[in-house]
Formats: sequence, structure tokens, C-alpha cells
Amino acid sequence: MEYSEFVKSTLNTLQPDVFEQIKTVLIPEYLSFSIIPEDGITLAILSEKICDYFEKLELKTGKSFDKYVESYLKDLDSIVERRIAKTPQPKKNDPTPVVIPRARKYYEKAVSLKKARTLATGVLVDYTRIMLCLYTAIIKSGFKEIGNFDFSSDCINPLDITTAMKNEQEPVAIKIGKKQKFDIKDLYCSDTCTFMLTIVLAYKILNDRVQEESEHE
Repeated sequence: MEYSEFVKSTLNTLQPDVFEQIKTVLIPEYLSFSIIPEDGITLAILSEKICDYFEKLELKTGKSFDKYVESYLKDLDSIVERRIAKTPQPKKNDPTPVVIPRARKYYEKAVSLKKARTLATGVLVDYTRIMLCLYTAIIKSGFKEIGNFDFSSDCINPLDITTAMKNEQEPVAIKIGKKQKFDIKDLYCSDTCTFMLTIVLAYKILNDRVQEESEHE
């Protein structure tokens, strides 16, 4: 997928109120403007700025946008998978059917989406909605293992999610202790790109909900 196609099918579809929300999250932490004041930044200007970001990212690192999308999928998986309850093993001589935890069912569905041959925007949105709803339940549980969760997009709060992601830690090889999982000090790196994709896709999901609600009014 081309990054321009991704931006057109996500950011360019946002309703005005959702656009105002994503603008406050992206600026100035991830994007900055030297001359244009924040109230003068339109949807078209922000879309162009994000396209410029992905273009510069590709030029600086030599990695394609598709590779960054793959990293994004793996990053979300890495913070969700280990906290999803596993399916119980069937007991010997017990005919009672094994109950698969709801969170596990949806997680496995997300994994199957990740394996799609073509990662179109629709697939990314579906994958992201499952993973962010699962991660929201994980946050609310105090980062414990979960067996159930709320699949409503109403529960998704992009700021809560990115704040939790910033605090994620992982074991340090050989040494005792842990380190921050994501390093977003450098704007043009895989970790920061994961945050950018998370934010854009999260607001796309929220926008779809707002659009759906307005169509039913």
C-alpha cells in the first residue's frame, strides 16, 4: 500500500469534530508547523503533512511504508498477546466442551487478519479495532490477563492508549531489569511510526462510529 492511499482512506474521511481531536493529539508532539497557526491547519494541510512525514521516513531509513505497517501490526500484537487468556486444556475423560475465552476468540481473529495477503485500509481498521479494544480492557484490568472485553469502539480512547504504550516495558537481554519498549525520541523511526499509525487508525475507527450514528439519526 502507498502511504498516500492510506492517508486518503483514513485522515481524509474524518468528520470536522474528529479532525479537531486528532489535531490536538498529533500537534505538536508528533508534527510541528513553523508558520501556520494551529487554528489555520485544515484537514488538507494535515493530510499533506502526514504524507510528508511518511515520505521522509522512507527516504531516511530506506524502508517502505508496507514494512512500517508490518512493524505496526507486530508492535500491537506484542503488547496484547501475552495478556490474553489461553484456551483451557480439555480434561481427561471429561465430555464437557472447552469454553474459549471471548478475548482469545477475537485475538485469534485479529491474527488471521494480520496474515491477509493484501493489507488494505479496511483490514488495518478491523485489526486495529480488535487490538485496541483488547488493549483498553488490559489497561482497565491493571495490565493483567483478560478473558473478556468490550468490543464497542466507544471504549477506545487514543490518549489513554498511547500513554499506556509509552509506559510499556520489555526485558533487557542478559542484564537484569527492563527497558522502555517504545523509543519515540526520534521522530523518524519505526516506534514513532507505530504511534502515528495507532493514532490515525484509532481516530478513523471513532470517526466511523460518529458517521454511523449520524446516519441513523
